[in-house]
Amino acid sequence: MSSLKGNAKFDSVFSSNDYQIQDGPFKIFLKKNITNDVSLGLIIPKKKIALASNRNFVKRRAREIIRNKKFLGHDIIFLVKQKIKDFDKAKIKNHINNLKRKLESISNAIQSNQ
Repeated sequence: MSSLKGNAKFDSVFSSNDYQIQDGPFKIFLKKNITNDVSLGLIIPKKKIALASNRNFVKRRAREIIRNKKFLGHDIIFLVKQKIKDFDKAKIKNHINNLKRKLESISNAIQSNQ
C-alpha cells in the first residue's frame, strides 16, 4: 500500500472515479489504476474532526479497510464530508464497517466481471 500524493493524483480520482461509496460522514472514491498496487489518500480535516486522537483513530480504521488484497490496482480516497460533533467510537466503527462491506461487494463484482 502506498500513499496517494500530489494534487494531480487526487484530482484525477475525484474527476474520473469508477465508484463512490458513502456511509454517514464518510465517503470513499475508488478508481482503477495501471499499477498493481493500492494507493490510499486520506482527507480528514481538523474542521471536521477536532481532536487529533479522534482523527488518528479514523485514519487507522481507514487503513485497516484497505489492507485487503482485493483492492490491488486501485486508487482510493477516504474523505470525511461532514463535521462530527459528538465523536462516538462505536458509531464511527459501525459507519466504517458498513463502508468496508460495500467496498467488498464492489470488489467481488469487479472480480466476477474479469
